[in-house]
Amino acid sequence: MRTSSTFSILFWIYGKRAINNKANLYLRVTLNGQRVNISLKKKIDVTTWDEKLQM
Repeated sequence: MRTSSTFSILFWIYGKRAINNKANLYLRVTLNGQRVNISLKKKIDVTTWDEKLQM
């Protein structure tokens, strides 16, 4: 019997929560539909963040 598993990783910033044009970087790990959001405790410049490339 085969089982199917799904896994994905997403990086994003909250641009609306930016202070002095710096926003916190977050990571979302999804495994079989279960999501976990993690703050990476890093500040990223909002103007250099590329949403499509997630970097």
